Amino acid sequence: MAAVLAVVPAWSETLRWERYNLSFEVPDGGHVAYKSSTAYELQWHDLTFSIRLFDKSGADDDFLKYTLRKDASSYNMWDTKLAKSKIRGFDGYTLTGTLPDGSHASLTMVTSKKTNLLVQIEINHYEGDEPRVAAILKSLTEGEKPKKAPKPQKESKPKPRKQSTPTILYDI
Repeated sequence: MAAVLAVVPAWSETLRWERYNLSFEVPDGGHVAYKSSTAYELQWHDLTFSIRLFDKSGADDDFLKYTLRKDASSYNMWDTKLAKSKIRGFDGYTLTGTLPDGSHASLTMVTSKKTNLLVQIEINHYEGDEPRVAAILKSLTEGEKPKKAPKPQKESKPKPRKQSTPTILYDI
């Protein structure tokens, strides 16, 4: 786990959704495909990330599981696995599986422990990108900035890095 998190700062950009006090980290260089007051989508050549926000009223465990399975079925996903989400400060589930074109998807639905938010995250990716997907999901925080992993120590002089500043997604 620590090895995955050590990789995150080298390729990540922190995004902050001020209106909902949410932050998360994604790979640098994504193209904004869609944004609204409750939805945001980024695309790269090898990854698609979308996040949607809803009111969590009535969203119990059965609702979350049913919705994830229904979404997976509508995408014709196979080889699916449902697991409890490991996002700190949220309760819910992540369903992973394979799409008909052979790419992979991670569908996550979690409810905030602090507010009335239900967060739906979909990440489409290629096989082998699971560590990046896990890092993106684990970086989701509410009420605080995502915690960056300590920089790995190198024997040679490190190259200067561009400092990532939080980007405000959309605020009405």
